[in-house]
This record gives sequence, structure tokens and C-alpha cells, in this order.
Amino acid sequence: MPCFSFFGCAAYPWGSIELPVTPMFKNINNLTENELLQWVKESVKTGSNILSRGYQGHVYLYEGKGQRLILKAPIGWGLGRLIRRAMLRNEYRVYSRLSEVHGVPHCYGLLDGRYLVLEFIDGILVYRARIKDRGVFFESLLNLIKKLHKADVAHTDLKKKGNLLVVQGRMPCVIDFGVSIVRKPGFAPLNHYLYNLARKFDFNAWVKLKYDGKYENIADEDREYFNRTVIEKVSRWIKDTYLDIKKALRGGR
Repeated sequence: MPCFSFFGCAAYPWGSIELPVTPMFKNINNLTENELLQWVKESVKTGSNILSRGYQGHVYLYEGKGQRLILKAPIGWGLGRLIRRAMLRNEYRVYSRLSEVHGVPHCYGLLDGRYLVLEFIDGILVYRARIKDRGVFFESLLNLIKKLHKADVAHTDLKKKGNLLVVQGRMPCVIDFGVSIVRKPGFAPLNHYLYNLARKFDFNAWVKLKYDGKYENIADEDREYFNRTVIEKVSRWIKDTYLDIKKALRGGR
């Protein structure tokens, strides 16, 4: 995926539609906006309550007052921080389009214009999970991807297994829309090209996950979803070449 795609604003033809970033708060029982803001600021300051670390920033887990919430906060300084903050704002806009899609965390909003607040999903990362019925799971995932595309959202990064959860051993949940692309209406050729490319990434990722990268086993009915892009072919060639060189060096020791 081209590295410039994460700028989620109307000034960039490949970014998402510029929607107003509305203020928090969206009905979290027993919890005020100020309470959560003070909690996340203290967590950032002390480095506590960190659930995971990613390229956008740190992910914090809030547990209290009968709630479990995910808060994503940008990290770094200067240009890097501005880019990560733009990615979180882009992700917020994407979630705003997906509020009716089952299989995506509910988004409560953008707290203080910089902390993304999401529903906590009690799931297991796909590469660690034991899927009870692979047929049902991957059919559900394919339908979920199609629903994202119907909402004019392409995830772009589903090959990264950390972006897919397995819920109750059988249902998919897609997370992390930081580099997603939203299709703009009207005349926007660059955005439309990148969006269509990202759609291919999504379907190719589905095939890769379903068949665990063993493309020779793809069933006839699934071949329509597999269409490797030039970017993916080049990436694969670089990876294979690197592994071949590494193997040769080991053999020569």
C-alpha cells in the first residue's frame, strides 16, 4: 500500500471524505467525557494501562464503571505525531461510516480531538485463535468485506493478522482502519484508482488468510477474489529473494 494513503482529509485526492469531527460524547453509561479524558491523560503520562503498541500510537484499555473501552492515542513528536494524529482522525471518519456494520467495533467518538474511543471486543487475534468452523468464519469474513466496500470503505491492511479478531471461535471482527481508503463521490480519479486497488488488497487478503498462503489450493469458486496486484507481486518477489539469500548464507557457514 502506498505510504501516502493515510492522509485522511479532503486536501488529498486519495484520502477520505472530509467529515466534521464532532465532539465526544456518545452515550457511555456512568462515565463522563471529563473522567475519561483525565484517565487517558494520566495513562499516557505514566505509561500505564497500555494494551498494545502500533504504528499509529499506543492502545489503552479502560476498565471501570461497568465499561471496557479501547482508547487509541498518537505518539511521537513533530511531523510524526501530526501524521499519526491525522491517521486517527481518518480512522474516526471511517468508523462514522460503518456504524451500522456488524463485525466492526462501535466508535464512541474522538475525545478531545485526539483520542479515538472504541468498543472493546473480546476476541482473539486470528493467528492465535482456534476457529471452530473455518467455512462459516471465512464466509462471514467475505460478507463483512463486501459490506465495508458497500459503504465505500476499503480496509487495505487485512493481510496484517493483527487487524482481524475471532469472536467466540467463529465470527470475524475487523479492527484498525488507520490506513483505510474511503471512495469519494464525483470526479476523483486518483482516489478512485487507489480505492479500487485497496479493494483488491482486501479480497486478496481474504484468500491468503483462508488458504494460509497456499494459493495452489484455491477452490474454483474463490478464484474470482484472487487478483494479485503489481505491488503485491513485487513485494512477494523481494521477500522470496531475501529468504533465498538468507538460506544460502546459512548453508555456506
